[in-house]
Amino acid sequence: MPSELRIGVIGCSDRALRICQGIAEAPNASIAMLMDPRPELLSAMAEVLSARTTTDIDEVLASDDVNAVYVAVPADERASIGIRAAAAGKHVLVEAPMATLLGDADALMAACREHGVVLGVAHRAPVDGGMAAARDLVRGGALGAIMAVRITAYANGPEGDTGRSSAGGVGGILMGCVIDELNTVRWVTGLEVTRVYAEGGTSAAGGAADPVGVVMRYANGAIGVIQAGANTPGGAHDDRPGVRVYGTTGQLILTPNEPLVWLAEPLEGGKRGVWQEVRSSGRQGGAAALVQRFAAAVLAGKEPPSTGLDGRKALEIVRAASCSAERHEAVSLPLGA
Repeated sequence: MPSELRIGVIGCSDRALRICQGIAEAPNASIAMLMDPRPELLSAMAEVLSARTTTDIDEVLASDDVNAVYVAVPADERASIGIRAAAAGKHVLVEAPMATLLGDADALMAACREHGVVLGVAHRAPVDGGMAAARDLVRGGALGAIMAVRITAYANGPEGDTGRSSAGGVGGILMGCVIDELNTVRWVTGLEVTRVYAEGGTSAAGGAADPVGVVMRYANGAIGVIQAGANTPGGAHDDRPGVRVYGTTGQLILTPNEPLVWLAEPLEGGKRGVWQEVRSSGRQGGAAALVQRFAAAVLAGKEPPSTGLDGRKALEIVRAASCSAERHEAVSLPLGA
């Protein structure tokens, strides 16, 4: 069994740089090749990472030196490239969202099963020690019954900027701004969304809805709210980042690596009725941890921290919100492909 996963990077955008640096830092992975059809991006990335480059995706997929790929192309191209990689026998780590359509996500999952390769989605919460500790608090009942969830994501981006996704409408903003947070809520709380209602504004160019408001009903009866915008003058100001989870006896702010908790009844060694950091094992998250855990899963033949199904669940909420905004009515989950 090899001790290192050799990864070909497909798509060299700014978003990919963080994971590429994580590959370079992970003790059980390394960059075998960088691929992008834009030579200027390749050269800039190669200067930072000192890796072999190509503009030809077939060169990556045919290389015996590559046994996995990280797919960071635009969201609507990820599934098709992941399917090609799976057919070539390469394990697949795909950026989130894994696709823009549920049918494409299902096809990618099926291809990876058919060819016996591991599919992982680059969601951050499952490799973050602080999030793991927050998860233990929630599932151990420290917050009581979960009543509500709030996700807020406002950025002061350029006109028409819809984040990481090329999709238009409500889905463009949600895929670009909150896809990872949707996975975080599900991973920490274990709650599934059963109904969604969404509306989108009209301030963005190119058909994208911006800002976006979403109301979600969870299976336990809790209410979730999303407020998101990519072109918000002033951005979020001093609003502390992080998903809010409200329970009957406490509240969490899920900030990566440093979540905060307020509890009506303190845990052992904790304080009552004050905000305090969630005690964790000290394991830090981030790109290096994400890559290391994915590589470890591949090398051991185990399931990765965030699976294709996990990625699909987050995407399904976005698709339901898109349908709701188009129809001006609530949409129930699960959806079909």
